[in-house]
Amino acid sequence: MTRYIVQYVLDYQHRVQVGIHAASPEAATEKAQAAFDTATLWDDTGQMPLLFDDYEETDGQPLIFEVVAEVETWPEPESSVLHQRRASAAERACRLLVEAYQRGEESGGSIAWEDLDAAHAVALEALDGNRRQGILAPVRVMVGVEGGVVQGATANVPMELVVVDYDSDGDPDAVQVPQTGGGTSMASVACHPALVDPDTLRVLWRQLAMD
Repeated sequence: MTRYIVQYVLDYQHRVQVGIHAASPEAATEKAQAAFDTATLWDDTGQMPLLFDDYEETDGQPLIFEVVAEVETWPEPESSVLHQRRASAAERACRLLVEAYQRGEESGGSIAWEDLDAAHAVALEALDGNRRQGILAPVRVMVGVEGGVVQGATANVPMELVVVDYDSDGDPDAVQVPQTGGGTSMASVACHPALVDPDTLRVLWRQLAMD
């Protein structure tokens, strides 16, 4: 069996409606244009609620499927797919959390850890759109170093990075660090909570694969 990427293309019209208080229709459209120019049109505030935002298919188009590529392995999904996965996972995580609390109330106020674990696992999917159907994406970490010193880290999942520097002579805050196989060694230790940004890591890994 051969892997094929098949696509169809249809034209859509993006229609957005917001609520605006204004003295006249002209003033209302000016406010909408200004909000669009400053990228605040989709903030969905009480002063300018978002009322409609969807893509409507143009009428009269034939649906034609075509093969656009033959591949050895499936390529990584684009950001639009990851956004859909995250949105779906976020909704499921919220539903699982609400159901966990409901069962906790029914059982006298004690929430089962397995219910929270299920909601937590799906919440991780919402943070990383590459997680799907229980298949975990590889954990990827980008460490920023400047002047020989780690400045921070970016990861595709929530995590903490601990930097252990064994060149700790003269460091009054050096501590004993356990070693693989037993024993300890003195080292300077710094903890860096990683910024969760799976899109940046995905782009970086894709560039590395191309080089």
